[in-house]
Amino acid sequence: MKARTELIASAAVVMVFAAGPVLSPLAHLDISIVSEVLVTSIAVMSVNLLLGYTGLPAFGNAAYFGLGAYGVALSVKYLDVNFIESILIGIAAAFLGGLILAPFLLRRRGIYFGLLSIAFGQVFYFIAYRYTDVTGGEDGMNVPRPPLALPSAHVAVNELAMYYLALVLFVVAVIMFRGLVRSPFGRTLIAIRQNETRARYLGLNTDRFIFVALLISATMAGLSGAMFALLINFADPLRLDWHQSGYFVLSMILGGAGTVWGSLVGAFIYVIGHDIISTITQWWQIFLGALFVACVLFFPRGILGTVDVLLRRSPQAFTDDDVDAAFEAHAPGEVGRGV
Repeated sequence: MKARTELIASAAVVMVFAAGPVLSPLAHLDISIVSEVLVTSIAVMSVNLLLGYTGLPAFGNAAYFGLGAYGVALSVKYLDVNFIESILIGIAAAFLGGLILAPFLLRRRGIYFGLLSIAFGQVFYFIAYRYTDVTGGEDGMNVPRPPLALPSAHVAVNELAMYYLALVLFVVAVIMFRGLVRSPFGRTLIAIRQNETRARYLGLNTDRFIFVALLISATMAGLSGAMFALLINFADPLRLDWHQSGYFVLSMILGGAGTVWGSLVGAFIYVIGHDIISTITQWWQIFLGALFVACVLFFPRGILGTVDVLLRRSPQAFTDDDVDAAFEAHAPGEVGRGV
């Protein structure tokens, strides 16, 4: 897909979502459901950075998502903060969680990375579940949406305002994510996914890049969790559970791992599918699971990944020359090599 075509397509998607409050009633969807799609997309994007681009099985990102949600809930309840402050505290909580867990995850690869990330997520889950006096335990916490503090007044954030705030944050996240994965740093992450041994041989400190990727992923998941708590006015331990991580991973696979817009496609199908199917039957997980199975069987690269292949631009086709280019972007200055 040429850059101009991609730009036009991206602008069209944003314009469609900008008209969401008008279009959603036509599809019999509440605007809060579309807001949830945008918020969930950011969490799926955080998984995509680790799994789709770096090749790390990010099966525990619900830990950061839940920390963002509880960061908001606890700050609103105990610190009486405004809307922006609560989101910043939620992001900070997730970032701190990533900073604590990253050293333990850093030298693990493959299934061990995935299992350890799940284990740490469950630790946070049981803390929230058992610490009833602070977190509300199994019953969770109500999160009254604080006002948006402006210099002259405090403005209430209704559903429409919440939607456009979610849209703005989503667009900013996409722009930053696209710039990140197409930068020398992003190319290095793909080089690590393709052949970490060779990347190390070329002189790259892969642990350093993975550490930064983990922190970025945790921050994105924390932003998503913070917005989600304010969207539904509630935070509970299930936001930290491994099932939540599984939904993010499945959404990423469905949309297309290693694609910029695959996170939105996967989140859209998951959230809308869940909303529609759950109103029809209580066994909605079975039908949604069947959808994911069908996707894996018939669209192994995900929906957008398959489109990329059809357009002869596979995101997985990263060659050895690209690995060398990633090295050159970070290697110290040498004669005949990039700085």
